[in-house]
Amino acid sequence: MKNLRKSEKKRLKDKVWKVFSLYIRTKFAKNGIVACYTCDKQMPIHLSQAGHAIGGRTNSVLFDEEIVRPQCRRCNIFLGGNYPVFVTKLIKENGLEWWEKKLRDSKKVKKFTVSELKDLLEYYTKKLERLNETKKSAP
Repeated sequence: MKNLRKSEKKRLKDKVWKVFSLYIRTKFAKNGIVACYTCDKQMPIHLSQAGHAIGGRTNSVLFDEEIVRPQCRRCNIFLGGNYPVFVTKLIKENGLEWWEKKLRDSKKVKKFTVSELKDLLEYYTKKLERLNETKKSAP
């Protein structure tokens, strides 16, 4: 039973990540093209990735919209997130106090329940649908 529950959680978490990642990449795109947050490389949404400013992808920051941005594969994978540029830009945008709070929050342990993951999936699916509708109607 426990293994079944874990696999259900894992499956749901993967689904939430897929929708959340697409939402982040779409949010920052213009006409289907998105710029890497850390190197400014332009690419189609489907070639971009959703990168985190705080490593480890702990559950406490996994779905934190404020610290996830589109990145190219080079910056996100091969440069390990390109954190020096990523963090510098976020601090310039939001302030050092904000960043320090994000770091503190990232240390908190978060264990998602199946119900929480279902709610997140519904929430980000709806946000993505609304965003796509808004972008379609924009000039």
